Amino acid sequence: MLSAYNQHQVLVVAWDVTKEQGPFFCPECLKPVILKKGALAIHHFAHYPLSACAHGTGEGKEHRQAKQQIYEALRHHPDVTKLAMERPLGEVRPDISFCWKGKDYVALEIQISPISPDEIARRTRTYTSKKIAVLWIVPYRREKMSILTPYRTSLAERYLHALSFGNVYYWSTGEHVLPMHFEALSTIVGVRWAYNEEEERSSVQGIRQFSPVLRNLDPGEMVRITDLKQVWRSAKQVGSFALPEARLWMLPHDETNPDQRDEG
Repeated sequence: MLSAYNQHQVLVVAWDVTKEQGPFFCPECLKPVILKKGALAIHHFAHYPLSACAHGTGEGKEHRQAKQQIYEALRHHPDVTKLAMERPLGEVRPDISFCWKGKDYVALEIQISPISPDEIARRTRTYTSKKIAVLWIVPYRREKMSILTPYRTSLAERYLHALSFGNVYYWSTGEHVLPMHFEALSTIVGVRWAYNEEEERSSVQGIRQFSPVLRNLDPGEMVRITDLKQVWRSAKQVGSFALPEARLWMLPHDETNPDQRDEG
């Protein structure tokens, strides 16, 4: 875990404090935790041995780096207040949360490990009930994501694509994210030639078959998290996905405009 409560019940991040400022406590179980600072690993808090609390366990280096970079980029923005990492909000604990311009509350969910559409929907509904706009972020892996070759999407990516009106937001560095649109990939199967009365070939007939997982990538312009806005989505069925009513933090989108993307 990258944040913990200090003795004054204030949520602090590991790289802002020293061991002498302890003790520190887990935000989940409220038991004492150890501040770990080293030359190789990102500074963090850890439970004492034999602790039964799972909060902060299983979090990889990539996840911690993303949280640290985004947090540090946002903390210097004049319109960002109430910035916190891993803030306990009952049924949800966003990786990062903040207040934008004193009125919009925003939660960032940085999704590294696999997650089901049902869990995405549950958390999204919870944030919406708390009047918090959520931005789901996926790591941008350049070596696997080329516009020249089809990209194998996960179920979670396809669900997020539908939820965010035809974009997935991939984290690059700092507070920069890349909106990525998926284009359907299809092939013609059962191909045969059709002939006219003169027995000349006139056209090709076949069945267009769409890949369930492969997509062509259509990247947008890199944007900052602070360039995004709160957007309302009504509950809707998009393809096979049942999308919840949601407050989203994303590029501006007019749900009443039929020309804007709303795709699975």
